[in-house]
Amino acid sequence: MTLSTAPPAIEPAELSWHHGVPESKQFGDGYFSRNKGLEGFRSTFIEHNNLPARFSSVPEAGSFVVAEAGFGTGLNFLATWQAWQTWGPSHAATLHFVASERFPLTPQDLKKALLVWPELGELAEELVASYPPLVRGTHRIVLAGGRVRLTLFFGDMHDAWNTLHFKADAWVLNGFEPAIAPETWQKTTTSETRQHSKPGTPEAPAPSVAVIGAGIAGCLLANNLARRGYAVTLIDSADEVGSAASGNLQGAMYVKLGVEFNHQTELALSALTFSQRYYDTYRDQLWHPTGLLQLAWSDSEQDRQRRFIERNQYPEDVLRPVTRQEAEALAGVGLESGGLWFPGSGWLEPGKLCKSLALHPCIHKVFGFSMEQMAISDGKWRLSGADSETPDIHADQVVICAGHLSPQLLPGSGTFRFKAIRGQVTHLPEPIIDSPQAVICGARYFNPTHDSQGQRLAVIGATFDLHSDEPDPTTESHRENIRELSAMVPQMLPTEMATGDLPEQLTGRVGFRCTTHDYQPVAGPFFDAEGQEMEGLYLLTGLGSKGLTYAPLLAEFVADQLTGQPSALPVSLARRLATGRMHQTKVAPS
Repeated sequence: MTLSTAPPAIEPAELSWHHGVPESKQFGDGYFSRNKGLEGFRSTFIEHNNLPARFSSVPEAGSFVVAEAGFGTGLNFLATWQAWQTWGPSHAATLHFVASERFPLTPQDLKKALLVWPELGELAEELVASYPPLVRGTHRIVLAGGRVRLTLFFGDMHDAWNTLHFKADAWVLNGFEPAIAPETWQKTTTSETRQHSKPGTPEAPAPSVAVIGAGIAGCLLANNLARRGYAVTLIDSADEVGSAASGNLQGAMYVKLGVEFNHQTELALSALTFSQRYYDTYRDQLWHPTGLLQLAWSDSEQDRQRRFIERNQYPEDVLRPVTRQEAEALAGVGLESGGLWFPGSGWLEPGKLCKSLALHPCIHKVFGFSMEQMAISDGKWRLSGADSETPDIHADQVVICAGHLSPQLLPGSGTFRFKAIRGQVTHLPEPIIDSPQAVICGARYFNPTHDSQGQRLAVIGATFDLHSDEPDPTTESHRENIRELSAMVPQMLPTEMATGDLPEQLTGRVGFRCTTHDYQPVAGPFFDAEGQEMEGLYLLTGLGSKGLTYAPLLAEFVADQLTGQPSALPVSLARRLATGRMHQTKVAPS
């Protein structure tokens, strides 16, 4: 069947309804039987596979993986989730459900279809609230506070099994009848299911992980692992979490999607939609989904956005083009141009979020620890501090999340293709600016004002200083931020500020981003200069200026690898993050 939509959108299921039960117009088959759909699944799958006993025996920090060929209305997933609630272990453990769907239901149709099953109402409501936009590829949905993880592939089932990395404990293969959709079922071969099936009893997980670096990436990873039942030691040389670039008062949560829908754009889109779902837990507390406007602020950006709109089709709940008049209404301020409107984006309080994430009781925090040496000792990693009186830290696995300081911590010799980029933000007090209602991005980002440090401040930024290591805010960097902002939104700042007359009370903050030679993050097991994997050592860094957007998904991805659970990313995107490419002398892709 040929595609009728431009990337990355995917065609939704076309439905007809009979007494509240959906039927696929593409295949002429109903999704379930109103009389026996739920009970039939419980009998043929849950009881037949002895899931009550198998669920209850999952060990601490362990997982159970179910795979389904065809997600449909999500009924089978919800029934499995309900069974996990009933028979799953009382300790921390994770149910993974991996499914593909060529013609996904719209959120509206999904909600309507699941009304048939009121006993699943609370679970269905959470699923619908977290349902991803209808774009092709892999979506990771975290539910039940992390006890349930749904990996949902929108696209051809054969493509899903070729690109997803997982091993299933049980399979659901009772979708549409083979006689009705033979071309689909022929692709669900025995060899494919065998390839993704566990050979026997899953190995006991290694429960001890040290995370070095208590910025947004490290705190997200530590919290992710702690929720899965792992014992985590969070280490930083500073005296508290979020002390470096992640300690800013505000941060805009956005990405710049490429004109061509390639793997780089797909990774950015996956990170954007995942982070929007992740941060929703903190809505109106630390996360403020005001919407975000990417201005067509220059001739070149207008041309880029024109080509972007011509070549791509995105659901409107992801983004849509807006005129200048629409942009002004959405942002609540006068503007010079329209742009792209991202309704699910906004801004975050990253410093406060880091502190909240690190409060999990399974996270042991070690601050003021300046690491001197890292080595394997008796099968464990031993981390030694510069202070000889400080006890060594031992862990089965170590993840370096130390931003631009990461290369200094890696064992062995060699040169790495990381670079530190200084970024200074400027705090503008409300009386001297016209605050927008939404985040505005272009040459700079401009966040709405918010109560902070005893006054209402807006954060603008940030500079992109490749050749400066100045740790303190400078007047020149403030002047640069305001000059660029004034050129982008001239109506929103006093004229005298644009010409360099800065108010005395201006404050700001400096952080150093860590980026890579190809401006793509690094996440996964560490490979040395000879291409050999150093067992138990991982990297999560190089997130650049989009760390708030990329960090939730990449923390999920690295946590999957550490725990041996299904991967949140397909193989094609995981390759882009490979750590081996960071050596000055290129090694084979990992």
